[in-house]
Amino acid sequence: MKTIARLALACFILVIARTAVAAEIKVLSSNGIKAVVEELLPQFERQTKHKVTIRFEPSAVLKTKIEAGEPFDLTVLTPPLIDQLITLGKVDAGSRTVLARSGLGISIRAGAAKPDIGTVDAFKRALVAARSITYASQGASAAPLEALVEKLGLTA
Repeated sequence: MKTIARLALACFILVIARTAVAAEIKVLSSNGIKAVVEELLPQFERQTKHKVTIRFEPSAVLKTKIEAGEPFDLTVLTPPLIDQLITLGKVDAGSRTVLARSGLGISIRAGAAKPDIGTVDAFKRALVAARSITYASQGASAAPLEALVEKLGLTA
């Protein structure tokens, strides 16, 4: 995973370096890449002498701010939101670059028994048997998880 994260940030740095003219770069980034950026950004700033200011928020929140005229030099959002901003003329189509791909995952409380999620039915049973389920209501994973829960017939 760390190799993928480093590769993603290398792409991120190349995009910044390619698009940035000023010594101060304003970035609006989704939370999904935060850990990687925070780890490797100091190296970028030392090597390039650029000062980078980053605001991390859910992609949908940043899209709304960009639509309202929030200034930025670079944004890192989910592909569907970037495409919408391109259609609106808020992002240059030629600058669209895929930095990383990410799937959904689950985590279990430390010390808890790991549920069987090897099949769709087993996964559904694990969700029903769980005492509680927590998920982000905003961000890139919210909509797919909500759609999955609905498809499994568990919305109630």
